[in-house]
Amino acid sequence: MFVQLKCTSCGQAFDHDSSSGETFAECPHCNHANALPAAAEPPKPTVLHNAPNLVGTRPCPSCKAPLDREAILCVNCGFNLQTRKKTSGAKPNFGLLLAIGLILVLMVGGIIYLLQPADTPPPPVFTLEPAKVTTLAAPSQPAASAEAVTAPAEPTPAPAIEAPPAPPPKPTAEELAAQKAVEEEAAFRAKKAQAEQNLRLQLASREPPYQLNDAVELRRKNGVVVRGTFSGYGGTGPDRVILLATPTGEIGIPLNQLDPPSRRRVDPEFREAFIQHVLSTRTP
Repeated sequence: MFVQLKCTSCGQAFDHDSSSGETFAECPHCNHANALPAAAEPPKPTVLHNAPNLVGTRPCPSCKAPLDREAILCVNCGFNLQTRKKTSGAKPNFGLLLAIGLILVLMVGGIIYLLQPADTPPPPVFTLEPAKVTTLAAPSQPAASAEAVTAPAEPTPAPAIEAPPAPPPKPTAEELAAQKAVEEEAAFRAKKAQAEQNLRLQLASREPPYQLNDAVELRRKNGVVVRGTFSGYGGTGPDRVILLATPTGEIGIPLNQLDPPSRRRVDPEFREAFIQHVLSTRTP
């Protein structure tokens, strides 16, 4: 749980994780150690050396798929953990094959359509009569009567003129108040989104999160610094640990035994809870 403290040296306020069990809180502005009420002594850390069965799986270095602790080859992407290379024989891309097949079908259909002969009018029919040859043609249309030709055109009626639409009614006081409330809510949400974006950018610059296979330096709550290569996570719930590869073997460090800055760099859930806490306490 985060509480707000005031530095006894520089007088500025800052947030501190009261569930960490520390006896002092380091001011992020002047690095002064502020004394806290005495808390119960934290449990002694347990270091597990060469313990391959801390968790049932580990992530593949290539595709991050879960692998057995003793697996040598990733069946998802073909990555060999001993040679650090991918094996040949990649999975076929069925989507690409389907698209190519569809294009070929359309091309064949277009070629067949272009090669079909165009429709031609039927040839004229000829009849033989004595001393002449005539061509049968379609009967001509009857000539228009004289009355139809000389009849005067009827006058076209003038279009009716529509009346202009009535102006919309003025909004009532309740409607104006509701519209103002909606605008204020939208402005507040935009301001909160901008504040959250700025906070995430500052946190990413000051405390960028560690990625797999990064060389990390973590500090426990008791001040002990641990260095190694970030290789994954183990456990669930409060027993969750971060796995580090060290020269002496792989070790697991419980996340709840890390100080807040170190934990924010390796625990995404803790980092997100810290961001939401700061937004809820500092956003007007």
